[in-house]
Amino acid sequence: MKRFILLPLAVLSLAGCLASTSGGKQTVTNSDSSDSRECARNFTYDGSFLAGRTYKTKAFVKNVNQADAMKRAARYIAQDGWQVNNTDQSLGIISASQTVSYGQGKTAPLSASFEQEKGGVQMGLSYSTSGGVTSPVDAVQKFFCSLIEAAEGKK
Repeated sequence: MKRFILLPLAVLSLAGCLASTSGGKQTVTNSDSSDSRECARNFTYDGSFLAGRTYKTKAFVKNVNQADAMKRAARYIAQDGWQVNNTDQSLGIISASQTVSYGQGKTAPLSASFEQEKGGVQMGLSYSTSGGVTSPVDAVQKFFCSLIEAAEGKK
């Protein structure tokens, strides 16, 4: 009798997991709804635990040039424990990665882009985790906003 009960429960559980892998871009509702920073308003993520997730945001950094923003951001990324893999000033890109805990050699990539515009720099950030690896959404958003503030010279 226990087999007959466990089998439907297992099927329902598996169906729920498969349904959750459909992904779809999601905008995060901040626990602190008073966070009006551009980095928080533009923060999105898509994917699932099983398929992997990609987190993104963008923000305009006023009164800073691309070179200074990249230098400050690269320093902040390194000080936060990331391995800075490449910086390309002409393309305005920083690539970094972080070793995944218990990930058997897996890394999670971070990309930061910097586009010089009138009055400042447009920054874009992207961080990805592979299937079976997770990062707390609030922690990723906090890191992104801190990184943007570092590029502004606020940290």
